[in-house]
Amino acid sequence: MVIENDYKKEVKAKILQLATTMFFQYGIRKVKMDDIAARLKISKRTLYEIYQNKEDLLYEVVVLNDKRGLEKLEEFDKPGVNVINIIIHVFKLQTEEFSRINPVFLEDIGKYPKVMEYIQNKRKRKRKQVVAFIERGISEGCFLPDINIEIMNTLADASGHYIMSNNLYNKYNIKEIFRTVVLLYIRGICTEKGIKLLDEEMKGF
Repeated sequence: MVIENDYKKEVKAKILQLATTMFFQYGIRKVKMDDIAARLKISKRTLYEIYQNKEDLLYEVVVLNDKRGLEKLEEFDKPGVNVINIIIHVFKLQTEEFSRINPVFLEDIGKYPKVMEYIQNKRKRKRKQVVAFIERGISEGCFLPDINIEIMNTLADASGHYIMSNNLYNKYNIKEIFRTVVLLYIRGICTEKGIKLLDEEMKGF
């Protein structure tokens, strides 16, 4: 039993790794469960014992990818790091991630209700995290103290939704989109100290 469980854990890890690579490279719809089984040289039965369908597999790919991104951020946020450092670090990570994702993946993902529900819940949690982050920036002297956080959060969220729903990443370079978002929504709420830190960080972005 222990050997069987270890084997399944090993196979599951390989499935997740390969599915992540293939989904990001080709999009979701083009990748069949049979393709994954064939690549790994496992039976379709073994694959379906671990994941009942493609959406269950996609869900775990998305969750695991988010978890890894959060771990990278937590590793970066050490004593001495300020909110401006974190913002630029996050945008760099997101730029790198988008560079390895086929835009078709982003278009396909909206067709999977379970995954979209997870993404929508994540957005709700993120709004609360943004409030705490801006308050941290105010306490660090990087952000203006009289920001209407609710309005800013709503406008930034609406912009993000517009970018994704209108596939602006197909029309503009994703790095330029991120850079413009930083100038619009971050630089505008910065104190003089925050602007100096941001302008310095932006030189390498």
